[in-house]
Amino acid sequence: MNDYRDPVTRRNIRITVAAALIFALGAMALLMYKMSQPRMLNAHELREQRVYVLDPPRAVGPMTLIDHHGLPFTAERLPGHWTLAFFGFTSCADICPTTLATLARMYRELKPGEQGDLEVLLITVDPARDTPEVLGAYAAGFHPDFLGITGELPQLRKLALEWQSGFEPAAGGADYQVEHSGNLVLINPAGELHAFLRPPFEHGALRVIWRSLRATY
Repeated sequence: MNDYRDPVTRRNIRITVAAALIFALGAMALLMYKMSQPRMLNAHELREQRVYVLDPPRAVGPMTLIDHHGLPFTAERLPGHWTLAFFGFTSCADICPTTLATLARMYRELKPGEQGDLEVLLITVDPARDTPEVLGAYAAGFHPDFLGITGELPQLRKLALEWQSGFEPAAGGADYQVEHSGNLVLINPAGELHAFLRPPFEHGALRVIWRSLRATY
């Protein structure tokens, strides 16, 4: 029978208690660390979120467009950061403002370093009305970092088809609408097509999706 007054016994008890305390503190620290990390989606969860990852990623073909500052926008401007592109237009009545508002909320909630690693593009499907000035004002209304892209209609149609975001040119009329895809296109830092995201979008889900793809790139 142990005598708790024995110095050796008391020392063993103190060692056992200290070891248990250290283990408990370590487990708690590990749990808190895991809880503080951004949630990551696996391949099955990404598919459930209507994310279609290209394996392997696909090269982006040549393009000659302009941004809303009037500067040339080519495939050479894509490497070095992630890009989320949406094909829409400033006179759109529904899906475009909804999607851009969701993108703006998602972008604002990113950390500064994450924002610096992501460029959001609005590529017009209505170049007749969406001049660089119109595009710039419209994109800035959602977030000042968003970039509007325009160009000649044949180039835009070709790019939209390559990026799984086709659209039909308008038939005419003063207040025409343009039928177009609601997809988002994700381009990786190598300047390659990385994934297609299909609507509907939720800003919280978009943030988790992008962080998951970025972390596993």
